[in-house]
Amino acid sequence: MFKNKVKQLNNIKQFELLIIVFMSFLLSACVTKTNSSLTDKADPDVAVERYVQLGLEYIKRDDLHRARKHLSRALEINPVDASANASMGLIYHQEGENEKAEGLFKKAIESDMNYTPGRTYYGAYLFSQQRYKEALQQFQLAAKDTRYEGRAQVFSNIALCQIKLGSNSLGIEAYQKALQLDRINGVALSGLTELYIQDGEYEKSQHYYNRLVRLIRENGMRHTSQSLWQGIRISYNFKSRDQALGLAYLLNEMYPDSEENSLAHSLLNSGLINSIQTNNSGTRK
Repeated sequence: MFKNKVKQLNNIKQFELLIIVFMSFLLSACVTKTNSSLTDKADPDVAVERYVQLGLEYIKRDDLHRARKHLSRALEINPVDASANASMGLIYHQEGENEKAEGLFKKAIESDMNYTPGRTYYGAYLFSQQRYKEALQQFQLAAKDTRYEGRAQVFSNIALCQIKLGSNSLGIEAYQKALQLDRINGVALSGLTELYIQDGEYEKSQHYYNRLVRLIRENGMRHTSQSLWQGIRISYNFKSRDQALGLAYLLNEMYPDSEENSLAHSLLNSGLINSIQTNNSGTRK
């Protein structure tokens, strides 16, 4: 029963990780400097590029109304522009208009098969629809673009697809490739930690967990409920009771209503009961 709960939780966390990665694609596509004073006299290609940049910036802010306004203007100038269609697909995806979203993603890819962000958006959409094989195909094609800045995240998404398709070993390979491209990729570090815990390879899991903890400390980041839960399981396995209890205390303080907190209580309580039973058995002898 306990293992089934952990497995279900891991499935949820994998989807959450993909959403994080998906948003990182979005942020990498956005720019901080845009020129909103566009006129009809501007070069059409430049105008489309700037309208798309503005649209993505508003999507990042969750202002879909203004995002649609700018992307619609881009599509008026060039109805087949890959970046404009793919970005409009993001809006429809967020609004739950899945058929329209998929149609726009496909249109973007058909108009420019080398537009890598479009493939990543489409891959994330397919993953959300539990079409894992199709999502994997899109991410694998995107990964071939060695000039794409978000390539490390693409490999993290490939890992998530492989895990969903039942191949943890291929998932590990993809995460390791992500780390080759970006040594401080938190998604990959967390993913490898989790997979090695599931495989019972705790020395390897501790290696990647230590790197994850160092990343969190050096960047002033905050532990997630998952990272604390990972630390608890690793500490518990190595019988580092004080460390496990310390992490459990943090988990209870920071995420009292989380499923990880409930699982941690179950794990540590079962360990305490087993310890008591073992001691009592030894006393009776």
